[in-house]
Amino acid sequence: MKAPAVLLALGATVTSISLPLSAPATTTTYEERSYGEIVNYLLELETKYQDYAEVFSVQDKYDLPTYKEVNCTRNHKTVPCEQYVIKITEEATLPDPERPELIFSGAVHGNERVGPQVVVALAELLLSHASRADGNPWLKHLVKTRTVVIVPTANAYGYDHNVRRELNVDPNRDFPYNLGNDEECMVTTAARALNELWRDHLFQLGITFHAGTECITYEWGGKNHVGEPGKSEKSPDDQSQKQLSRIMSRFGGKFEESGKYYPDGTMNDVVYAVDGGMEDWGYAASWENEFTTPKPIKECNPSSFGGYPAEKTRYNNATHRAFNVLIETSDNKQPNSTSWGDSSTLSDEALSDYLPATEMPYVLWKMHPHNTTVTEAATFKWEVAGAITVDNTQLKVWSDDPADATLTHAQKGVTRWFHEDLGLKVKSNNKGLFSAGVEFAAAGTYNVQAIATVDQDWATQGTGDDIPVPKTKPQTHIVNARTNADWLYSNNDRVVRGQTVWTSHVVKIVVA
Repeated sequence: MKAPAVLLALGATVTSISLPLSAPATTTTYEERSYGEIVNYLLELETKYQDYAEVFSVQDKYDLPTYKEVNCTRNHKTVPCEQYVIKITEEATLPDPERPELIFSGAVHGNERVGPQVVVALAELLLSHASRADGNPWLKHLVKTRTVVIVPTANAYGYDHNVRRELNVDPNRDFPYNLGNDEECMVTTAARALNELWRDHLFQLGITFHAGTECITYEWGGKNHVGEPGKSEKSPDDQSQKQLSRIMSRFGGKFEESGKYYPDGTMNDVVYAVDGGMEDWGYAASWENEFTTPKPIKECNPSSFGGYPAEKTRYNNATHRAFNVLIETSDNKQPNSTSWGDSSTLSDEALSDYLPATEMPYVLWKMHPHNTTVTEAATFKWEVAGAITVDNTQLKVWSDDPADATLTHAQKGVTRWFHEDLGLKVKSNNKGLFSAGVEFAAAGTYNVQAIATVDQDWATQGTGDDIPVPKTKPQTHIVNARTNADWLYSNNDRVVRGQTVWTSHVVKIVVA
């Protein structure tokens, strides 16, 4: 498995605009960094890109103690392990309460080495372009309009010692989801660190990296959602999860060795069911207790390290509604040095093909006039992006009052990030590009705006064997933000607001 291919798979759900990326002047050969080297490099990135990067220790930020028995090596010294985070966004345009937030976890299992290298490479890629006047527009747009939270070594102890667990506990069995008693969760410093981040933020998308097989999977992943005969139950958000995971698989490309894509499906079906996993917890801890008996989410009261306050696992109804993706990067948990690849794989062609936008819809002008006359029709061209299916798009035209606007004929289609393996019925792939002619009846100044409604099929659910469990409407922010105009949730001055109509900026046209 080459690291660039995993970066491309990542792009299938996180990037916001997909224009060709100029090839770098020099080629970077990817290689494995130690815990200390990762921490030092994150701090270098913060110093170099102060307008876009903030690096912090979770222990410092959230006043968590460190412990001498949970030790790591940095700069040839034994030090307490800390979970370091790099948060990437355009600081100058903050505060922005509705800026979507995403989280990437590089290694919950410390001996699975690919994830940390991938997310560090992603951080460097985003920052290097965001800071340059000639940086790639879609990368600059991403950093300006998203907050990307990256935790390269979530299990810092395990990563530093190259072992799966933190001491004798598996951090990915340490979250309050379908566990037997309150002493079985939040035992590790790794789980507590991630818990603090999720309590603070309002993540719409989470991606966690593992290794030992090759797949891209989604909820459900808990033993309480294994039905008969041993098949996974469907989550309320199955339609969107299935489409987004399939896109990540296809746009990530085929493995060089097998010529096959990443397999995709539910964690229960493709990997195996576990209790206490971060994935189902991040997806459902804010809502599933309301619909499920027995309740799968309980408060934690561990005795390790002097305990951890139970109130920190009492979640509100907003924080844990993320589409939480598990990427198993490779069969080999510890690839050899020749397997990492280099940045030359991130070519113009590959990135323009493999970096679709799905985290939030948007509408961009491709061409429009500034002036025209009443004797000729004016042509407008626009793109609908950040989605898969365009249910409706048209132009809105008005002179004085938007309430008096007229609409051009409605069009529909799919975006450039549609893939035939999604199994959707479409007449043709217009790659999200639309055009319309407008005739103005009289001279004057007019306002024109492109509008679109997208991905309404994400709100649909299965029947029969595919009926969702629990039987309730979709619960993720990412689905409801585009299908439910009444959706409104907040946490710590962060907001997710639903809407069904997405708009371009308004252009003024002078008609003579």
